[in-house]
Amino acid sequence: MTTQIETTNYLQRFIEGLISSGVTQAVISPGSRSTPLALLLHRQEQITSFIEVDERSAAFFALGLSKASRKPVALLCTSGTAAANYYPAICEANASQVPLVVLTTDRPHELRQVGAPQAMDQLQLFQNHVKLFVEMALPEGSATMLDYAYWQGAKAAATACQLPAGPVHLNFPLREPLLPDLTQKLQVKQKTMILAGKQQLSEEQLTTCVNQWQGKKGVLIVGGSHSLVEAEQFVTLAEALNWPLISDPLANITTCGKTSPLIMSNVDLFIQAVLSDVQPEVVLRFGPLPVSKNTMFWLQALDAKQTAIYLVDEIGQWQDQLKQAQVVIQAEEQAFVQAILTKIQKQTNEEWSQLWTKQQRVTGEFLAEAAELKELNETSASVLVHQKMAKNGQLFVSNSNAIRFLDRFTVAAGQGYQLFGNRGINGIDGVVSTALGMCAVQPEQQNVLLIGDLALYHDMNGLLAAKRYQLPLTIVLLNNNGGGIFSFLSQRQLTETDFEPIFGTPIDLDFSIVAQLYKAAYAKVESLEQLATLLEETQKAPKFQLIEVVGDRQDNVQLYEEISKRLAEKLRVN
Repeated sequence: MTTQIETTNYLQRFIEGLISSGVTQAVISPGSRSTPLALLLHRQEQITSFIEVDERSAAFFALGLSKASRKPVALLCTSGTAAANYYPAICEANASQVPLVVLTTDRPHELRQVGAPQAMDQLQLFQNHVKLFVEMALPEGSATMLDYAYWQGAKAAATACQLPAGPVHLNFPLREPLLPDLTQKLQVKQKTMILAGKQQLSEEQLTTCVNQWQGKKGVLIVGGSHSLVEAEQFVTLAEALNWPLISDPLANITTCGKTSPLIMSNVDLFIQAVLSDVQPEVVLRFGPLPVSKNTMFWLQALDAKQTAIYLVDEIGQWQDQLKQAQVVIQAEEQAFVQAILTKIQKQTNEEWSQLWTKQQRVTGEFLAEAAELKELNETSASVLVHQKMAKNGQLFVSNSNAIRFLDRFTVAAGQGYQLFGNRGINGIDGVVSTALGMCAVQPEQQNVLLIGDLALYHDMNGLLAAKRYQLPLTIVLLNNNGGGIFSFLSQRQLTETDFEPIFGTPIDLDFSIVAQLYKAAYAKVESLEQLATLLEETQKAPKFQLIEVVGDRQDNVQLYEEISKRLAEKLRVN
């Protein structure tokens, strides 16, 4: 029988290991079997803990904490199906390289597969979606086992942060008694320093790359999520080469505060219309493809005999869904960019860059005058959210329509704010909780969530964290009463009888009642001016509120098609 003191000392040493490798936050889902670890984490002064009753929301909240803080976050639950509810967030963390240390507690071995309650097979529960799985030994009090516990904690958090970052899973079998000895204090006996280098190319390899790029007609494409500093580096690289820069919204190229005519903010609207036959000599890609489908179609059509495609593969996972890369560069992105910048001596001629910058300039001017974007609708509301973000603010954007509205219709902002999203798996579950985790890292800043009605419905449980921890998140709800993205896809060809129940999926919810339930301020805006006022107020005094923009699924499609048609005509004339 494991004694109370043995369990306490063993788990304390494990927590000491977590702290040694940088864990400062934990999200705890209450339960019985997790009692000793939950209490010890919660009482640990060096760790800020958040309590989330709903495990799915808890996991996404931890995801948001880690995204915004760029640190490993611990996530703890009891045995049984509690751990299974972590699965969606763990899949997202794995796909988007977010470091989570997932701690599941379990029945001891003698109570497994014998019909004991709340017992299921938790070994390798998350399969290939975690970087590391460890079945922890039962707690013991020997010096050897205390060192083991410390080492596993330190190793787990460090492994989560190593490139490619991602979740790790440790399963703790625990015997009763489950109450720890709370008189025992964590005594930091050991500190492990981790010195990690960066994967870089040799001087010869760097010189070869530069010689193959400078002066050539090239395009720089940046996907994935990046900090504002990293985004600025990419803009600097584009300017050094004099190449147009195409990016995913989450790369933060258009929100980093560094503006440049080479930033192709609205490329989705014009690349197929006027540049479909343009053939660059070089394409330099970082990370996965951007969200723009028209950019993907343009890349697919390139002639491999005329265009050399380079992929900088920082995480070593060959994220090239088009399978076009002719040269794969395995190096840490920012170190690589900095090294390349020191070697570039020749820019590409202005004729090449002006071919692109002219289209971007004309498109930006057209959008600024478009009548459709001067009236309140889901698209114009999304553009306004982008425009009204404060310097150093944080915006979380949901999947489906919301991120596409930003990608297509916004131009580079000069104020410099951080944009986040869950684009690893592109799901709409857990968006609210992830945004609240983001908000918890910098609650004093302006924090905004741009989300659709189905995504909000999926994670309404997550709103409890905002109420409990007074998290001042402004939720801008684009409510078209259903799955608006399907109105843009081939499913729209179906009859209404087939389309509405399966793809339209109207939910007919009164979101003012949702706001009331979770003690959020509520407003249904009737004009862009009203929305602008509310957003400006959040810059000065952040608060938990829900701002509803009522839209229409078909109107969204008509607006996009009409603007695309008129813009194409204008670009051809110019």
